[in-house]
Amino acid sequence: MDAAAAKAHQVEDEDFEYNARDAIIYALGIGAKAKDDLRYVYELDENFQVFPTFAVVPGFVVKSLASWPGVSYDLTRILHGEQYIEFYKPIPTEGKLRSSQRVAEILDKGKGALILSNVTTYDDDTGEKLFMQQFATFQVGAGGFGGARTSPEEFQTAKIPERKPDRIVEEKTSLDQAALYRQGSGDPNPLHIDPSFAQMSGFPEPILHGLCSMGFSARHVINSFAENDGNRLRAIKVRFSSPVLPGQTLQTEMWKEGDRVLFQTKVKETGKVVIANAWAKIDGMTGGAAVGCPVSAPNTGKMTLKSAALFDQIKAELPNHTQKVKQVKGIIQYELTSGGKVVGKYTIDLKNGDGTVYEGEAKEKAQVTVTVDDEDFVKLAAGELEPTKAFMQGKIKAKGNIMMLQKLQGLLQGAQKAKL
Repeated sequence: MDAAAAKAHQVEDEDFEYNARDAIIYALGIGAKAKDDLRYVYELDENFQVFPTFAVVPGFVVKSLASWPGVSYDLTRILHGEQYIEFYKPIPTEGKLRSSQRVAEILDKGKGALILSNVTTYDDDTGEKLFMQQFATFQVGAGGFGGARTSPEEFQTAKIPERKPDRIVEEKTSLDQAALYRQGSGDPNPLHIDPSFAQMSGFPEPILHGLCSMGFSARHVINSFAENDGNRLRAIKVRFSSPVLPGQTLQTEMWKEGDRVLFQTKVKETGKVVIANAWAKIDGMTGGAAVGCPVSAPNTGKMTLKSAALFDQIKAELPNHTQKVKQVKGIIQYELTSGGKVVGKYTIDLKNGDGTVYEGEAKEKAQVTVTVDDEDFVKLAAGELEPTKAFMQGKIKAKGNIMMLQKLQGLLQGAQKAKL
């Protein structure tokens, strides 16, 4: 390895053209589904957008490191160690991009060399910078050349908290996940499809792309903390620590820390961490959970809802209202707002068993979803705000079986009295 020669080398910018179909194939490759992720897989959806980690696709169009001066490169001994992406603008749904590339540094890690390759991508029509990314590639056996072990050019990973995760999402990959992902990713490495090549590289069978696992993890984070709006992702950093076999289940554990989500992803079947010390920065992050996502320890710094104690009391009062549970026979999800923004969600499940109340989105389809200001909800329960009048004034918004709410009013008022 010759870090000085590699850093001094310059190459021409590379162009990359794509359309909505390319973005959709990529989204399907990272597990997006029509039921939950229509905005990423249907070009006519009113919220159609390119999933942000699609950024890696034009990153593979640039010059291969195999022919880069100063770089020792053996495809059978190369590993993708880490990835960083920083976003400046939403990725257009189609167009022509222009990417510039440079080797930022080559670090001597003893047993191998870590090559930091930076790619910055622009909208070719407007000249706007859209995103930059750093591919950290580990060349096994290429260390010991006397280079630096660390560099300010390297984007750092995060320390995972010792407390229980705030959110956990599990999702099984397909046996054909790698075959599908390579069609939309721009990464043709035979390691992910060819059994013979995989064995030459030391693996018993083809493995899933690390960037595919990153895409799954990014979906879990964005669904859990950004209301499934990928355009709110500002940056993401991951470390690839262990291979994934197609068909295994990915389990993403997440911790909310300020404006970042720290996360790690495991293979459920083995317990091995496959994405380690990762983080994502999200604009206007909320604490909403993904559908079906188990919720454990409460988030630190989370806004305290005035209605939280009331929901706790409703849960405590349910054994005294068994007849009410039988009458309602449905699930009501509440979206509590403050200043016009959703700041918390609660679900009253009067459909299953003896009924229950829990924080977060409904674990199965709600018959009615209510959006109401946190303070107004307390007033409704106290009888200080008349429901019909509040609805007409726009203080309550409801979608679904609105008549179900009338049956619930006695339970709300009973809980408020017990609370007082």
